[in-house]
Amino acid sequence: MKDQKTISNAEKRWLVRELEAGRITYGEAKERYTAISKDPHSLIQNWRRKYTSDIPLTLPIMTEKEKQKVEALRLQLKAAEKLLEDAQMKNIALETMIDLAEEQLKISIRKKSGPKQ
Repeated sequence: MKDQKTISNAEKRWLVRELEAGRITYGEAKERYTAISKDPHSLIQNWRRKYTSDIPLTLPIMTEKEKQKVEALRLQLKAAEKLLEDAQMKNIALETMIDLAEEQLKISIRKKSGPKQ
């Protein structure tokens, strides 16, 4: 069995973040630490008081220049996705063409893998 001293601060912070984000329920947290403490409710409440930030995290509003940069990156991503899609389609077409040529001409076009004999 663990005792309270063996739980790292990082694990305590992780639990508090998971609770705050709603990725773990309070009941799940209590179950997880029942073996460590006779009163997991108080234990978790102490951790929440200690590790919950009093200062809410706020992000600054994006400037017009930043918005333009984000939009440019979005467009660049769309263009890259389109190029990838085109390359994948070309690859499929070439593979099909090779398959048909091998089948109809009865010749081996693809290089065989493995050692030469």
